[in-house]
Amino acid sequence: MTADESAHELNLTVTIPVWERRAAERRAQRDRKVAQWQPGPMPALLPGQTNVRAVPRHSGLLTPEQITITESSATQLLSHLSSGRWSAESVVRAFISRATIANHLTNPLTDVFFESAVQDAQRLDAILRETGKPIGPLHGLPISLKDVMHISGGESTLGFIARIGCTSKTEDRLVSKLRQAGAVFFCKTNIPQALMSGECVNYIYGRTSTPFNTLLSAGGSSGGEGSLVSLGGSPLGIGSDIAGSIRTPANFNGIYGLCPSPDRLPGHAAENSDGSTIIRAVTGPLSRSVDGLEVYTRTVLSLKPWDWDFSCAAIPWRQDEYDLGSGKKRPLCFGFMAHDLVVLPNPPIIRAMAELRSSLLRAGHQVISVDPFDGKEIAEAAFQVFLATGGEEVTTMLGILDEPLIKEVPQPDPKTKISVLEYHSCAVKIKKLRQKYLDMWLATKLLTETGHPVDAIILPSGGTVAAPHGTMEYFTYEAISNVLEWTCATVPVTTVDPLLDQKPTMFEPMSEHDQRNYDKCAFHLYSEVALTDLTFYLRQIPRSTTKMLPFACKS
Repeated sequence: MTADESAHELNLTVTIPVWERRAAERRAQRDRKVAQWQPGPMPALLPGQTNVRAVPRHSGLLTPEQITITESSATQLLSHLSSGRWSAESVVRAFISRATIANHLTNPLTDVFFESAVQDAQRLDAILRETGKPIGPLHGLPISLKDVMHISGGESTLGFIARIGCTSKTEDRLVSKLRQAGAVFFCKTNIPQALMSGECVNYIYGRTSTPFNTLLSAGGSSGGEGSLVSLGGSPLGIGSDIAGSIRTPANFNGIYGLCPSPDRLPGHAAENSDGSTIIRAVTGPLSRSVDGLEVYTRTVLSLKPWDWDFSCAAIPWRQDEYDLGSGKKRPLCFGFMAHDLVVLPNPPIIRAMAELRSSLLRAGHQVISVDPFDGKEIAEAAFQVFLATGGEEVTTMLGILDEPLIKEVPQPDPKTKISVLEYHSCAVKIKKLRQKYLDMWLATKLLTETGHPVDAIILPSGGTVAAPHGTMEYFTYEAISNVLEWTCATVPVTTVDPLLDQKPTMFEPMSEHDQRNYDKCAFHLYSEVALTDLTFYLRQIPRSTTKMLPFACKS
């Protein structure tokens, strides 16, 4: 190499931005940790293979017992763990192995602490051998955490490179209490930079995909959780939600997600919370079965979070309400809402709504149509709040290392910044919306055979099934429950069928968003590989009422 070539190479090295170098170093560190725990050479995919959901099971890298373990429900796992049939160590090692395969396929992991997880499991096994008793209701259950959750000694980057190395001084009490109840935390999962995006991507760890089609989004902002859980890499994940951040990943990854109303389930410790007061973020579970949602909710409420989290109302699990909501006491009445007056859902979502409606009728329940929520007024109220600071906090964080903003996040605009007085006005506007839609819900008692308002309202969980990377733009469907502070659950219904889900030739758009959603539909839905689960969520009544969903999580 000549002197000129050496100087040129040195110059290239020097000019690599600090943010880019730090991101690469942290990503390489994550990759080394994951590689140390891989059960063998990662499976090679077939040319053009994009549906990878079944790969972990058929990879040949997991033993039959590990497959059984990682495909068991949370209740089954806890039963075998508490009885000693399965050791906590064997269970966490099984999920670690499957998580490493999942990371190879869809990139859901951020920080991993596999070694300490195994040590925690070994400690639990020793206690069970010595005492014959599990230490708590979650004895030995592996749980994954969205990157935003604060764990002692760990990082919570929020997708910002400048936060690399900033360890949490205060662990979220939810994390501490679940650990005391026997949970084994073994990894954290990917999020979008700055969190406010339906696409799970940042410059530190890259982009996460749905295992149903790696060309498509895993959703955001709990996309890493959604993808990992869908692949069986975790039996139960904890996500957070302020505008669909649990529902969208559940939808795109074909799993179950629960978004509680505020003040019901604990989230961040006060020291780690943000300043949101009008539309508040909540924390909830994601799982491959409704069983996981129930296990999480029952367990957290059994820990009496109102005794240690200022934000939680003192309302325990109520079995009578659960039985009522599950239809054990009387037939239920469901309100169906076809769209939000702004975006007509993709054809497979419309078909799934029809199939679900027919299934409920066959089961003996009543189904009625209810007037749509006005997505336009809800979105306008929400975005005025979300953009109230003009993105100042995002701009400040990016400026530390001159880190660029990913294109999937709205560009901060100082023009959207509002005064405290205007912020108060926004609060009043949203309170009026909450009252309006409560009155609308109450009025449905005039239409039901039960004489009660509808037990739940069923909407599409979004205007689109999993979207091509970088194209997700409309998420008012997902944000409705956050604005109204209603409990919301997402449940899988069906999968896209290119033969059944034909794009309509006649189309009258309700809005510009609707036209764009229609145009993008042809881009990905009808190719041979674009198959993904659909999900729907049940909109539940506000906290001021007493009815609740089968999950008994409404306050």
